[in-house]
Amino acid sequence: MAAVRTPRYIFFPARAAGMLRIRKTPDPIDSYLDRTGYVPSFIDEARQDLHVPLPTLLAVAKSSAQTFQWKGKTTYVLDYTHFSTIQSKTRKLPILSAVNIDGKALQKKTTSHKTWRPDPRIPTSIQLVDGVYGTQKNGFFSRGHMTRRLDPGWGPPALANRADEDTYHATNAAPQVQSFNDGVWGEIEDYILENTRSTRRICVFTGPVLRNGDPLIHGVKVPLQFWKVVAFLHPATSELAATGYVSSQATEVAGLLVSTVFGDVENTQRPIAAIEKLAGIRFAKLKAADVLRGASPSFATRLRDVRDIMLE
Repeated sequence: MAAVRTPRYIFFPARAAGMLRIRKTPDPIDSYLDRTGYVPSFIDEARQDLHVPLPTLLAVAKSSAQTFQWKGKTTYVLDYTHFSTIQSKTRKLPILSAVNIDGKALQKKTTSHKTWRPDPRIPTSIQLVDGVYGTQKNGFFSRGHMTRRLDPGWGPPALANRADEDTYHATNAAPQVQSFNDGVWGEIEDYILENTRSTRRICVFTGPVLRNGDPLIHGVKVPLQFWKVVAFLHPATSELAATGYVSSQATEVAGLLVSTVFGDVENTQRPIAAIEKLAGIRFAKLKAADVLRGASPSFATRLRDVRDIMLE
């Protein structure tokens, strides 16, 4: 009989976990009627060439997406304040999250109750509110925001605070080792946000790479890689530009199953064509605007820190 291996993770401190609250009962469904979500024309409404639609789901991702009836139509897009998500009914995780960030209107400080909760528009049975998540002493994962809480926090204070609270939906989270989130992946997110302050409007798409072979931990298939695509107005050309990243937490979970470290790429800048393959989606306009559009989909440049990011 094989020996039972104990997970070896580095999670957020227990005192930080205690600050988060969990509510398994969703808010009333009618309270979501005023959420407008991600706006494709956000960068510049007057310029059609700068409009960035949500990516198209390809066959596998589309078959996994949870549809629901909302405002008289069938959709799989869950709208929140300044961002939207699409939920996988088979993996109980977001396929992607898309956010508009207004650098001129960002609030320096937002407040919220930080209460994780399910969304009432789709079945709670396909949303991970608890289970795989927990504290370090119990060997569980952190809830990793896809659209992170600071990004949609712009506009009047009350609206920014509501956007902050909206990021605490189960439909916007995936299991992450906190040391991964605090590393280069977190630095990339900080870099993106800091470069929008005072001047820019950008669109950011984030999601897990959902592979069939992801390791089953605490009854949940945990994604080992995450991707991010940023669309922005290039300051030198005034044209649409985009860049993509892929990051891996395989090293952090290697203590549980050695086989999970397959081609670990750590933190890399990748062509958007590569991210389309990984995520099972298609970006209608951003592939042509990619700063790495001339590179092969197999191209990857390692990011030791944000100074390695190529924007030209």
